[in-house]
Amino acid sequence: MKVNFKSLQDYLNSYGYPYNEMMYSDDFDIPDQTSYEYLMKNISKYQNIDAMTFYGQRIKYSEFSDEINKTANGLQAIGLSNKDRIAILLPNIPEAAYVQYGASKIGAVPSNIDPRTTGKMLLNYIRNEHIKGVIVVDVMYKTAILPIEHELKEEYGIDKVIVVPATNSMPIILKKVIALKSKLHHINPITSTVLEVIYWNDMISNSKYENALNIDFTPNCEAVIQHSSGTLNGIPKSIPLTNENINSFVEKHLPTTIVKELSWGTKMLNVLPYFASYGAINTSHLGFNLGLTLQQIPEFQFKDFGYIAYKQKSEVLIGTPTWFSLATCDTRLKKDALKNVKIAISGGDGMDEKTKDNINRFFKEHGAKCKVTNGHGMSELSGSGCYQFLGHDNNAGVGIPFPYDKYIIMDDDGKIVPMTESGVKGCTWIYSPSATAGVFDGQRFAETKDINGFRFLNSKDTMLIMPNNEITYIEREDRAFARFDGHKIIPYDIECKFMSHKLIKHCMVVPYFDSDINGKMPIAYIVPEHKLKNQELDLLVSEIVNLLLESENTNSRDVPRKICCLSELPINAMSKNDFRNLANRELDGTEYTVNISETNLSSGEVKIIPPTAR
Repeated sequence: MKVNFKSLQDYLNSYGYPYNEMMYSDDFDIPDQTSYEYLMKNISKYQNIDAMTFYGQRIKYSEFSDEINKTANGLQAIGLSNKDRIAILLPNIPEAAYVQYGASKIGAVPSNIDPRTTGKMLLNYIRNEHIKGVIVVDVMYKTAILPIEHELKEEYGIDKVIVVPATNSMPIILKKVIALKSKLHHINPITSTVLEVIYWNDMISNSKYENALNIDFTPNCEAVIQHSSGTLNGIPKSIPLTNENINSFVEKHLPTTIVKELSWGTKMLNVLPYFASYGAINTSHLGFNLGLTLQQIPEFQFKDFGYIAYKQKSEVLIGTPTWFSLATCDTRLKKDALKNVKIAISGGDGMDEKTKDNINRFFKEHGAKCKVTNGHGMSELSGSGCYQFLGHDNNAGVGIPFPYDKYIIMDDDGKIVPMTESGVKGCTWIYSPSATAGVFDGQRFAETKDINGFRFLNSKDTMLIMPNNEITYIEREDRAFARFDGHKIIPYDIECKFMSHKLIKHCMVVPYFDSDINGKMPIAYIVPEHKLKNQELDLLVSEIVNLLLESENTNSRDVPRKICCLSELPINAMSKNDFRNLANRELDGTEYTVNISETNLSSGEVKIIPPTAR
């Protein structure tokens, strides 16, 4: 399906928004194919290339095709069919890829869910998404399925569960070693008196005479359901992505400079989980359709990100700022340890200039052939929407939009804010052919607005867009909050001031409830560059408070009334800095208190009280 993109470009150009230099056509062609059909067409060129590696096991694209078709037969044999939704609780193992495309062949819809999800939360997904089947990794059956076996069968009609051993696709020798250890620890096969437990290999072998036919493409049908990180309220929302969305996500990459750096068989480290769009679409769907070799890593500790890349000889890394920062602290990485790395992409959270400089210095010292590059994206966009393409490495910015994606600023009245010589800053709305419609089962979950016949999505991110298309991410709009007196706190502005101090490595500002004034006030959590003694911390806090008070861009009401020193900021399941965790943290006496005598017109004496608990 061809989309006349020129009409949108011309319309937005009247507001000063520039053309994208990578657009090679006024039309954008969205494939009229299911994700299964699209994949099979593309990988026909790569049959002898490794599609995946998994603990030394190499799986060629020809084998990948066969396993996908076997999976489609198995899913059909257990009673799943067109438009049935399947809860997939799998880590990054080959079976997660097989089921994504095997389901597509028969028209079923994988709902990728964090394998660590508890039974209670899983029931919410099953109820809200009308799930018809469940596939779970064996090691999570006890926590995710066992507590809700009766509810699955009696309330939702799910009488069988497919169990995938985490070791299923490992080399035979390694599987035997693990099986021996399991016997020594008395780990028995999973059984149930309530549900029919079917192991993956049994599902495949029992369906060898099944012949699942390919479901024809139908416009606007779900290809996959992804889930948000739940950063703001702790409850991940269901994000349906169509075949058009995820296939156009690949297509919009093709004109870019990043694809020109890739070749068939390029090794990409696949640690981003399937339950995130960045894993299922941004890494896996994109990587497979470009003929890359995905190095599947089902479980790892964040601190090991760099070491795994070194051991795997990875050439493409996609991770979060936290993972890259932790790699710089890994003493196991010696000179030339990262010499194979030629693309390193950081996304999912903001990266300040100090952190980026430190990572790039580390990369250079360890032989990497690139610098880390930033991007911006959302699950609702199927992954990335903006990237620091060659020539647009604007420090800690996020580059420019992908071809055929468009970022604009709208005001509170829904009017486009015209571009000026100094750029435009505010709430960003995004058009992309890879963006969800924002509706799930008739209920709207994302705000959209029609502009000249094109659907724009409210990103809820505050950004600065410059006349040359370069974009700087400021922060999530939702992070701003009002103090007890109505003064609006912009955490990003305060954090930047803190980060300008040479001894502060990370900073996060969140609200806390101050019982003395019966309202919200800001608290700053800081991570020093290195361990400091109490007297050194006292001096640091004093210096940063004075820095804020002397700044022209902040006033006394912006100064956090509590400051707490941590060894690291907490991160959530999506490896983002977890400000919700900090906002819910109870005060425990480890905080500095900053007392400022102030009226509605002025501020006076400042007194800093050290922590009562050191």
